[in-house]
Amino acid sequence: MLPPVDPTKYRHTETVAVAASPEAVYALVSDITRMGEWSPVCTGGSWTDDARTTFVGTNDTGTMQWETHCRVEVADPGREFTFVMAGFTGDRDLARWSYTITPTADGCEISEHWSILPEYPGFIGPLIGDRPVEDYLDETMGRTREGMAETLARMRAVAEA
Repeated sequence: MLPPVDPTKYRHTETVAVAASPEAVYALVSDITRMGEWSPVCTGGSWTDDARTTFVGTNDTGTMQWETHCRVEVADPGREFTFVMAGFTGDRDLARWSYTITPTADGCEISEHWSILPEYPGFIGPLIGDRPVEDYLDETMGRTREGMAETLARMRAVAEA
């Protein structure tokens, strides 16, 4: 039997400077319906409640398509937008995504944070067959880092346009 996977090693933060106000950048990151404009994996989202505390995100890697249910944890205009990806049915806390915004003299810095949560290894294991979960997560980490850099670059281009 393999040792349990330590989820704390699967987290990453990317940061970019943006020549736009924190409020303008927050409007972009918190509009989940537009996420497909900048993310290389997420193709969009739709709110599932009027209070905008839950949404369904759609994703596509080119070889696989899926939907995830998400719950907003922090919605602080101009400062932070954080949500938990709660799996296909919304009943398992699997990953946390967060955007934090820090004012600067020329606009702001936006940081995108990603971390898997303790339930993720047990969730993904049955979906990847005989492959070791840690190998899968190591590959996911690399793709996620690249995707986060791409997402922030695209957001910056829209914010500065």
